[in-house]
Amino acid sequence: MPKVKFTLLLLLTVILAGCSTSLPTTSTPRPQLTATLRPFPSQTFTPEHPPTATPTRTATPIPTATPFYYTVDEKDDMFGIALRYGISLDALKTANPNINPYMMGVGTQLLIPITPTPMLATPTPQTTATTASATSTAVLSLQPDCYRDAAGGVICFVLAQNLSDKPIENPTALVTLEGLSTEYSLTQTSILPLNLLPAGAALPLVTYFQPPTPEKFTAMAEADFWLPVPEEDTRYLAVTLEDLQTQLSDDGLSAQLSGQVALANPTKQASSIWLLAMAFTQDDRVAGIRRWEAPLPIPAGQAIPFSFTVYSMSPEIARVEVSTEARTPLE
Repeated sequence: MPKVKFTLLLLLTVILAGCSTSLPTTSTPRPQLTATLRPFPSQTFTPEHPPTATPTRTATPIPTATPFYYTVDEKDDMFGIALRYGISLDALKTANPNINPYMMGVGTQLLIPITPTPMLATPTPQTTATTASATSTAVLSLQPDCYRDAAGGVICFVLAQNLSDKPIENPTALVTLEGLSTEYSLTQTSILPLNLLPAGAALPLVTYFQPPTPEKFTAMAEADFWLPVPEEDTRYLAVTLEDLQTQLSDDGLSAQLSGQVALANPTKQASSIWLLAMAFTQDDRVAGIRRWEAPLPIPAGQAIPFSFTVYSMSPEIARVEVSTEARTPLE
C-alpha cells in the first residue's frame, strides 16, 4: 500500500510539471556608476642625471716683472738709476735694502725690480693732450736740453721757471722727442726731482727716453700740470747751507760738492732733507743734475755734512747751483 501511494504521488508531480508555462526572466538593469578621477597632489619623481662638470675658463697668465741687476758706474746715483728705468727711488731702495745709497761704489750690483722693455725703433706716434693746471696764476717758462747717452737713450732736462709770485708743487711738462730723418716720435712726462718750485725760481724737470732713439732729433716741451701751495702751509721747512764748496774737475765734466746742511729753525723736526745740484754750461744750459738725501733719521738741531759729485752729460760745466728742500713729518 505504501508503495502504491508513492507511485501515485510521483505521477501527479510529473503531470503538474507538464502543465506549467515558463515565464521569461526579465533582468532589471542596474545603474552604472561613472567614476570621476580626482587628481591628488603627489611627489613627482625626477630622474637623476649624472653630474656634468661645468667648464671653467683657464686664466690667462699675467706677465710678471722679472728683476735684473744693474752694475753701478762712476757717474751713477740711485736717483738717476731709478729715473732711467722709470721706477720710484723708494722702490729701488726697497729692492736693495742692504745697499747704502751714499756708499755705492763702482761695480755695485743693484737689483732693478722690473723687466727692461726697450721701445721699438719706430714707436707709434702718441697724441697727448695738455692737462689743465690746477691754477692759472702760475706760468712756466720751459727750456729743454737733451743728450744722447752711450746706451742709445736720451735724457732731457727741462728748465722750468715759475713766473708767478707764489710757489707751486709737483710741476710736470710734456716732452716730445722726434727724429730728424725717421718717423720716430714719442711724448713723455718730465718731473721735478724736488716737490716744490718756489716763486721766481728755475729748476730742471727730467725724463729719460729708453733706447733705441734716433741719433739726430729735436725736442719740444709744453707745460702739463702743477698744484698750488696752500696758504699758511707748514709742510716745508727752511734750510741753510754752511761751508758750501764746489770743485770743478780739470776736464769740466764733473763737480765735487761738500759742506753742511741744517734746518733754519733748530727746534723743528724734519722727515727729509734733499739737495739738488744743477750743473750749467756757459750759455745757461742744464748739463746734469744730482739729488742728495740726508741719511735717516735726521737729528734735530744738528748740521749734517754732505759730499757728492754731479756729472755733466756732455758739455763742459761752467757753474753749479744747489737747491734745498726739507719736509716735516707726516701727522
